[in-house]
Amino acid sequence: MLNLHGIAVSNYYNMVKHTLLEKALPFEEVFSPPAADAQYLQRSPMGKVPFLQTNHGYLSETFAIFEYLEQTYPAPPLYPADAFARAKARELMYMVELYIELPARRNIGEALFDEARSESAHAEARPALERGLAAFRRVARFEPFVAGDAFGYADIFTFHAFDIAAEICRNVYAWNIVEAVPGLAGYLEMIGDRPHTADILARARRVRRIIRANRRRPST
Repeated sequence: MLNLHGIAVSNYYNMVKHTLLEKALPFEEVFSPPAADAQYLQRSPMGKVPFLQTNHGYLSETFAIFEYLEQTYPAPPLYPADAFARAKARELMYMVELYIELPARRNIGEALFDEARSESAHAEARPALERGLAAFRRVARFEPFVAGDAFGYADIFTFHAFDIAAEICRNVYAWNIVEAVPGLAGYLEMIGDRPHTADILARARRVRRIIRANRRRPST
């Protein structure tokens, strides 16, 4: 049995959960917020989520978990069989992570948790995002999926990365980054209508609302 550790507010947790559901693998979810105690760091060396408990031990970092699941449970495949197409899918995923999701994430405290604005993050993230979106426009295919004609990891990663990045940019800059990429809105709607996606997304957004409401609640 696989055990997925983390919290539903994490889009990376949701990427791994989405993968497990698409592969129809039995697993259990274990509520495990990020921590820095010795026991936690033995399982997730950076104290981050998600991490996966397998028969071989614990595994952290989303891309590493994808590789493990794909090699251990190859059906249905979520990477293209062709080596170049597989590399292009990974290229796209890295671009989305490094140049869209991570720059947007610099403002996550202000956007989602009502924390004080970081002026440096606010000033620096948008130009970085504009460059990242321009690069994404050059590689995204929407044929109908982001990396070609088959659903896979690139779609799982892109959908959940844009979900958080778009919400952050709406809240911080009043900027709809989805409109910056022709075809992206329809693509995200298509992926969002898939049964697993809809359930995961609804739970993630519900948890975000709860966290925000609790932070706004005055202490007594």
